[in-house]
Amino acid sequence: MPEAVGKLVADIEAELDSLVDAIVARIRAEVPDFRRLPAATLARAVRGNVGRALAALRDLRPPTPEELERAAAVGRERAEQGLSVDAVLHAYRISISAVWARFGELARERGTNVTSVLAFSETLWLWGDAVMDVVGHAHREVELQLAREEQQRRDAFVLAVLLGTLDATELSRESGGYGLDPEREYVAFRARALDGAGPPRRLAAELTTALDRDLVGLARERAPAIPGVVVGVGPPARLAALPGAFAMASRALQTALAFGQEGTFSLADLSIRPAILADEALGAAFAGRHLEPLAALGRLGAELEDTLRVWFEQEMRIEETAKALHVHPNTLRHRLRRFEEATGASLRRPGDLIELWWALERRRLGRTAPAPPAPARSPRRGSSAAPAAAPG
Repeated sequence: MPEAVGKLVADIEAELDSLVDAIVARIRAEVPDFRRLPAATLARAVRGNVGRALAALRDLRPPTPEELERAAAVGRERAEQGLSVDAVLHAYRISISAVWARFGELARERGTNVTSVLAFSETLWLWGDAVMDVVGHAHREVELQLAREEQQRRDAFVLAVLLGTLDATELSRESGGYGLDPEREYVAFRARALDGAGPPRRLAAELTTALDRDLVGLARERAPAIPGVVVGVGPPARLAALPGAFAMASRALQTALAFGQEGTFSLADLSIRPAILADEALGAAFAGRHLEPLAALGRLGAELEDTLRVWFEQEMRIEETAKALHVHPNTLRHRLRRFEEATGASLRRPGDLIELWWALERRRLGRTAPAPPAPARSPRRGSSAAPAAAPG
């Protein structure tokens, strides 16, 4: 049996040039990816693959480790050339099918016995399966490595744009490769998931990357609110001005987290809270003026502080605040007067109102952990706004 198969293999080797030409023509016709390779390059590769297959078929043996390594090298090379794994495996199947078809024709012409034909067929397909498995695995390894390298380059570019480490020439040269227009305005953002499980994933943007626990990047427009995520955004800006916008987005995120907010915020959305967060000394001074005198009143002082907090949350409306506190409006008015008596402040004077609200917000910050935790309940949007009117 090996002798009969060996003779037919020799016949195929004698006409290898024409067989290789036919295989190359079929591959280029059926697999468009391979048209990018010069025909001579493809022909050399096909000749090598078919030659190794025939050498194994002559002895009805599986591929050797050296042959498998050579196949793996081909898979890696094709991946580096940008050919898809499906295209590469399709080309291998074309080559194997061509060898099998020609063997069948010669076997019929020579009257080769069925046992020899079956032995050849089994060896060919087992050889092909082993080789294609190695080729596919090697190709995918390179694809993954190339994808990782491309992602690393993309991540580095995003951070460079947001942090301002690219000069104008580099920015202009590299931005086009990522589909960005230097003359267009983008929104820089920084987002954090409140569950602390890592950077949020669901955020529509042009380019993103992870930075510490956050997702950062740039988008064409302001991100909508996403449940469980806090997003700080900067003002729209061209690529060259994004570092400043990103710094504002980072500050907005830091502020929103500190005050237990959930949603998407610019610095303007957060009123004067960014200043409250940053200027601890001023907040302490306002607290000393408007809140520390209440401590001398004991339980009443704590009640007054809670009352004032709800009053601001209800936009300083008497009826709504009384309902929220479950007290009569006159009781509320009495509490407000007691605060004025205890501190010397006037709830009709804009300066005192601003200082008091600042002190209450700073006091709220002092009750939180250094790293702002996920809030148990998010304040409604627009609550605790900076005061602008006297009590009713």
